[in-house]
Amino acid sequence: MYNSKLLGTILRLLLLMGGLFMLLPCGARAESNPNPDARALRRLEWMRGHEGDLWNVTAEEGAFLRDLAVKVNAKRALELGTSNGYSSVWIALGLRRAGGRLLTLEIDPGRARLATENFRAAGVNSLITLKLGDAVKEVPKLQGPFDLVFIDASKHDYLRYLNMLLPMVRPGGVIVAHNVTDLRDALLDYLNAVQTNPQLKTIIENPGPGGFAVSYKLPVKQPNRP
Repeated sequence: MYNSKLLGTILRLLLLMGGLFMLLPCGARAESNPNPDARALRRLEWMRGHEGDLWNVTAEEGAFLRDLAVKVNAKRALELGTSNGYSSVWIALGLRRAGGRLLTLEIDPGRARLATENFRAAGVNSLITLKLGDAVKEVPKLQGPFDLVFIDASKHDYLRYLNMLLPMVRPGGVIVAHNVTDLRDALLDYLNAVQTNPQLKTIIENPGPGGFAVSYKLPVKQPNRP
């Protein structure tokens, strides 16, 4: 025979569990599918607090890069100058919307190690490949096309980077250079090049104090047929 006390206990537990389930708000199931950016945003905030002595973009500039990656529907992006990976994480958040990936180049092994740990902690390491090396030497080894390029490495090499990278950027793609406002005097040759090149339409954006030169590569004009 069945133990009536045991059956009663089981029934009460089942009723209690059912009541708790009914009390859950409709949005409770969202816990199983949290905001995919939340983890990265928490790590970005941590980086600002613990690694703020490195020359990073600001949070506003990072958000601008994320939104730009979404705007151009970037699937292949390249970054010159990883540092601790702060801007890389922001770019990766934009790339994730289109299933894209970022290749980032860093010359300093110590900063590269910091970046690798930050990518893991932010949950974006599957979206980013970090290559250790001098961008001047590594860029010629790359193959395009790239949808978005972010330049934030050696300032005196910006024009050199541009000349190497421009053929690798697809029409409609964009090249973004940092510090064109706060270090404008050091980048006059670069600014002159992007503002006079007929292949580019360049806009100066200032979401933060550094400033960006945002250069869109124009489609190739087809010759008129008789």
